[in-house]
Amino acid sequence: MPTLAEFRTRVLWAVGVTVSAERGLTDANIDEHIRRAVEEFSLHVPAEVSADILIAGGSRAFATTALTRPIGVGAVEYPIGQWPRDLVDFDRWGSAVTLDHAPPPSAYTVRVYYTQQHLVDGSGSTITPAHENVLVEGAAALAILARAMGAANAAESAAATPQTYQHLRVAQTRLDRWRALLARLSGQVGRRTLYAPASTPLGHDIVRGPS
Repeated sequence: MPTLAEFRTRVLWAVGVTVSAERGLTDANIDEHIRRAVEEFSLHVPAEVSADILIAGGSRAFATTALTRPIGVGAVEYPIGQWPRDLVDFDRWGSAVTLDHAPPPSAYTVRVYYTQQHLVDGSGSTITPAHENVLVEGAAALAILARAMGAANAAESAAATPQTYQHLRVAQTRLDRWRALLARLSGQVGRRTLYAPASTPLGHDIVRGPS
């Protein structure tokens, strides 16, 4: 999977710049736009992963801090390794997930199926090849909007409206199209989820898990 540096190069090409720091687009601010695009993309098309969590004997709860970059919890399996899977009802409040079952007296392991924020760093990324261009387009739109806003602020005066506002409108239109695409992709992900109800962001009201 592409690294952060590889994504940065692709974003620079998308905004019409081939040399870092040209037109004020440094490595640092391009990386920040990529990070923001990853965060926004993840809310619509999160990674789908699972993790085995050890719970103390007699306890029904575990903290979502035991998960890696969690967005939502979709299902909890216990005991693990059965077929069909044994999915336990659960309540979620803030960072605590409480299982609706009688816990064993000794430590036990549950398998948590959850959605996760994507990661793009120097080692690679969790973005699937089919969505790499989506991320590049989002980061490029954010970079163009930020650059146009900075130019507009610099050129603004009481005497005349700077023409850079035209670039602002173009950048905002491009960003709006990207967010509309994310909304469509989000709907596709929701329709193919394996567990019901679909997971919701952590920290919302108590949610019953799948039975």
